[in-house]
Amino acid sequence: QCHFGPRCRFLHDVSEYLAAKPADLGQRCVLFDTFGRCPYGVTCRFGQAHLGDGHQNLVNAALARQWEGKLLVRNGLSKELQQQLRKRKFSFQRAEEFLRGLRAEDAPKAEPLQSSRGAEGSPKPEPLQSSRGAEDAPKAEPLQSSRGAEGSPSIPTLGPLTDEDVTKLRPCERKKLEIQGKLYLAPLTTCAFECFRRICKRFGADVTCGEMAVCTNLLQGQSSEWALLKRHHTEDIFGVQLEGAFPDTMTKCAELLNRTIDVDFVDINVGCPIDLVYKKGGGCALMTRSNKFEQIVRGMNSVLDVPLTVKIRTGVQEKMNVAHKIIPRIREWGASMVTVWGR
Repeated sequence: QCHFGPRCRFLHDVSEYLAAKPADLGQRCVLFDTFGRCPYGVTCRFGQAHLGDGHQNLVNAALARQWEGKLLVRNGLSKELQQQLRKRKFSFQRAEEFLRGLRAEDAPKAEPLQSSRGAEGSPKPEPLQSSRGAEDAPKAEPLQSSRGAEGSPSIPTLGPLTDEDVTKLRPCERKKLEIQGKLYLAPLTTCAFECFRRICKRFGADVTCGEMAVCTNLLQGQSSEWALLKRHHTEDIFGVQLEGAFPDTMTKCAELLNRTIDVDFVDINVGCPIDLVYKKGGGCALMTRSNKFEQIVRGMNSVLDVPLTVKIRTGVQEKMNVAHKIIPRIREWGASMVTVWGR
């Protein structure tokens, strides 16, 4: 019984609904033929392929059993992870470690104060005397290190200590990106979504990459941006492409993806010419900001366990190609592959 009564605008009789429903588009349902079950039931526009007596939705038990427990699409955003990102409770331990070292290098060194009379003629400062005298003055306590007396960290840890906690992966120990002789489907913004990539896989594409995702939106837990990271089970070699302009957000986003999704490589977009991206210092504007560009590549490479690739352009200004000068430096920074686009 419907509690809305006569105010309800929906049909409750399946026979009446099917009588008013438009004719089916065909006699075969691709979902029923592939997975043994169609989740749309009587509302499917190919419903005659899987509707039995009494308008019951049929199920091919043998075929449906083959797909039990298999994830057709991976790299989704869970509610728990979304809440951690929005409440800023996600721990970026490896990224913070790199950023602390980066801030220490950029911090200006403190110079000793000089008197106005010069270093040679300036009087030596006398030590301040306490009103209680030198003997009664309390002695300064030595500074305590953040580590304990025996060198153990002050932060309590849980679980066994593994080699990964102490020793980082060397470049030769990382996962290799074996794409020699394979067809690479370029990451196309607003085009290379999951359905398009699946079609290209059927036509012979070997390596696929998701369209450009903005790192700040990913760190905020936006569902629309995380949808760009979805990976179909037919994509054998799959990567994601990130866009950003600053080392802190790009490094944190790289660590986030490294711990939460399944990818074979991560690509940096240094070729986007859109004004909205370029004016913020991202995209191809990074080619003119070599210091930030280097910090981004080194930071992301330090937190990733998969290869890091970079997409650049031949140049930013007209008739000024600079790609041949940048590529050797990108290799020194730690990138595994560089793809070059024309203007």
